[in-house]
Amino acid sequence: MTPSLKVLKETIKKLINKGNYSALERLLQKTHKGDIVAIFRYLSHSERLKVFEIIMKQNLEKASDILYDLDEDLQIEILRSLSEKNAIRILLTFSSGEIAKLIDKLPDNIKKGVLSKLEDEERKELEKYISYGENSIVHLISKEYLKINENKTVEDALNLVKASPQEEDIEIIYIYAIDDEDHLTGVVSLKELLVSPPNTQVKDIMVREPIYIRNNASKEEVIQLFKRYDLYLLPVVDEEEKVIGVIYIDDILDAIDEKSTEEVFKLAGSKEDELFYANQVFKIVKLRLPWLLITVFGELLTAFIISLFNLTIQKAIPVIFFLPLVAAVSGNISSQSAIITAQGFLTGKITESKREFFRILLRELKIALIIGLIVSFIVGFISFIWLSNHILGVLVGIALFINIIVSALLGGFLPFLLKLLKKDVALATTPLTLTLNDIIGITVYLSIAMYFVNLF
Repeated sequence: MTPSLKVLKETIKKLINKGNYSALERLLQKTHKGDIVAIFRYLSHSERLKVFEIIMKQNLEKASDILYDLDEDLQIEILRSLSEKNAIRILLTFSSGEIAKLIDKLPDNIKKGVLSKLEDEERKELEKYISYGENSIVHLISKEYLKINENKTVEDALNLVKASPQEEDIEIIYIYAIDDEDHLTGVVSLKELLVSPPNTQVKDIMVREPIYIRNNASKEEVIQLFKRYDLYLLPVVDEEEKVIGVIYIDDILDAIDEKSTEEVFKLAGSKEDELFYANQVFKIVKLRLPWLLITVFGELLTAFIISLFNLTIQKAIPVIFFLPLVAAVSGNISSQSAIITAQGFLTGKITESKREFFRILLRELKIALIIGLIVSFIVGFISFIWLSNHILGVLVGIALFINIIVSALLGGFLPFLLKLLKKDVALATTPLTLTLNDIIGITVYLSIAMYFVNLF
């Protein structure tokens, strides 16, 4: 945080603590919305609410822009804290896509209130957006774009630019060309329009077959296109290839941040919704508990498997000394493989083709063979020196070697399986997967031990 923002934050806090709301109103009136967004998270909940309510009274459009630019957890916090009337009022300033993204996380009375205020056509559009699901790109679509019939002239296009509303956050760089049936046919830059003769038809200077994406695509697909073609904005078309909006780079950067946050929560065995519940302990428990129960029952199954090898363990008690090591190494290898493969899918560097599948498995096998030989030799040698038992050293070495190979292949395989099942590949790194790896690893280890036990 810059020194000027720190001063702004401290000044707001002091004015609220002193109850000097007239001075606070004057300060907020002249403060840029970007600065308010920057310091918003560093205020307490009550301070945030007070600031937002004052700005709403002063300038609804400014309040709407601030709320739009906040992280989603803060958006939800503010909307839940406002009066029902104000929450509905501010939500109605958003696009249907943005409302759809937030509304299912809000109380039913606010949802019903918003729907009741919309015209029939707007209500149907919103309900359609809600049905798309949270990962849909419709929540990113902006209606702030220009389109023109390809048969119109450059002069017509420039007049369209001049007549368009001047939005502070929107920079007109491209105009999309359509045919008589509203199908996307091309794109022309504002620069090209400015240097072309006024009577030239748009279709003569436009770039044909522009890059676009369909409205049923996932956020991951949009991210790939932006990265691949270094785009500033991307047109979105419906099933009939009619333009329904555009996605700006700012919105896709926000989506990337959200995706990164989501992956972190999945690694921890929870959900991003925790951010929305702040100090609501029981709701957070409800989010975390399912993953922990999966781990509990998974490890109970592991304990049951160990009990099946009771005779083996009784005959060779030192075998059990190395169970934690086998589980830890196997889990680490599997996680490394799964995370790298899942990240490859998310960045588009790995595809779901059969060729790619076998390439990844072969790569993981080669890596596992090298790591397995090194680690199993070290552990086997140490166990031999420590317990003066060469058979145990061989057992631990072989078991660990096989486990490393199996775990690496499992880690490489799971993201492909999830992709095939149309599930999020990030699930390959959850506690469920780690528990599965424990079950497989310990079963393999004790099965090998069972064959060696008579040699002790």
